[in-house]
Amino acid sequence: MAADHRINLKPAPTHLGPYRLIEEVGAGGVGRVFKALDERTGRTVAVKILHDALLKDPKRLGHFHRELLIMSSFSHRHIVSYLDAYFNPPDCYIVTEFIEGWSGYALYKKTGRMPPLVALCILIDILKGVDYLHLHNTIHSDLSAANYLVDKNGRVALTDFGLSIKVEIEDYKNYSLGTPGYYAPEHITGSGISPPTDLYCAGLVLYELIVGQKAVAATKSNATNFSNMKKIRFDIINTADPKMTKMIVALLQKALAFNPSRRFGAADEMMWAAYEIVRKYNIRFARYAINQYLVDKGLSNELVDAKKQDIYRGF
Repeated sequence: MAADHRINLKPAPTHLGPYRLIEEVGAGGVGRVFKALDERTGRTVAVKILHDALLKDPKRLGHFHRELLIMSSFSHRHIVSYLDAYFNPPDCYIVTEFIEGWSGYALYKKTGRMPPLVALCILIDILKGVDYLHLHNTIHSDLSAANYLVDKNGRVALTDFGLSIKVEIEDYKNYSLGTPGYYAPEHITGSGISPPTDLYCAGLVLYELIVGQKAVAATKSNATNFSNMKKIRFDIINTADPKMTKMIVALLQKALAFNPSRRFGAADEMMWAAYEIVRKYNIRFARYAINQYLVDKGLSNELVDAKKQDIYRGF
């Protein structure tokens, strides 16, 4: 007998096909994410569905369908793993691995400003995922604190590809996409999303983690946001190590250059710039450094590597 895939969100569903929904673990402007159990295998998974009001919206359904097609083509450690999907509008959902941990936003709310070396390690792993996307002609276009996950072992994985684009078939000119507070200038000008857009947004994530506030405050006015992008304060970036401060400021100034042509040429170039900094302070393994910080903060009780690194230099 075929599984019943019908979606009924009023009240919240208990099953979608073979998946028993356990609890809602996240929600955004487009959809909701549930922790669920695959009753065929006993595996815990994540199930993403559209909000009720969008289930009959052709544009949103198109974005959702594109997201599942994009995700189904990916396989990378730093991208949330696609497992399954069902698409028969208005009934549709995407199933991915369930990561036991936090979104970057939730983690930041728990810890606040992070040690610069830990923040750089998070950036490095974000950029590994971004580099994979770009090598596969895909731009995330919505990198934000909410759209990467950190598990208790320190693994970082990109998620939410609802606004991602394939560069060979679309450039999203004249569209304002992304998340307020994590816009690149081209999100607002409509000049076209490109790989440097993701690098700018990654720079915004790093700035927030190190400084403890957004580089560009989120407002409802695109004109204000656009103006603020030209006034990013690099003088408030400060660590306990002047040499570290100088290197981080240089990295962020390049990542957050207003003109895309002045940013890093590729994700791996920005990643290696970050790695050069942490390497100077003998940080060799990004995941271990992140995991060590989580253990120190009481957020994980499993230390992956007993040999601790000096992750608090400059903090």
